[in-house]
Amino acid sequence: MKIRKARASEAEVLSALALQAKAHWGYSLGTLESWKDQLRISSADVASKPTYVGAINADIVGFYSLTPSGPVWELDNLWVAPAFIHRGVGRKLITHALELAFRGGASSVTVDADPNAEPFYLSCGATRRGEVPAPIPGQPNRVRPQLVFNGGTS
Repeated sequence: MKIRKARASEAEVLSALALQAKAHWGYSLGTLESWKDQLRISSADVASKPTYVGAINADIVGFYSLTPSGPVWELDNLWVAPAFIHRGVGRKLITHALELAFRGGASSVTVDADPNAEPFYLSCGATRRGEVPAPIPGQPNRVRPQLVFNGGTS
């Protein structure tokens, strides 16, 4: 897999990949539809934020984006195409993202994670710093873990 800067013209492909990856976790169609705007990646997002794709040949199999903000950066997106989950793509992307952030002056990188992704982030060195309520139909007690990677963690 090659990691390269995303192109603004790829925003639609990235949006579709994010939606497919979210759907992998078994959320209902109604819930996915309610998240469609949140999962949409615009060409302006790609142009204004560090956004990188993982590509195998010509196919984008994952991507991430960061929001730099002084010493604390945020991992806005990290999505892997369902066919490539558990094949090392996410780990390579998070390693790349953290290296980029820490080289760019971040002392930490925060993640507002999907509950299904928490074990992945923890296995990559994140620590849980809290949670926020995120109920959905059928899961009234659902929460989104708030995670952090501190400088030097990979």
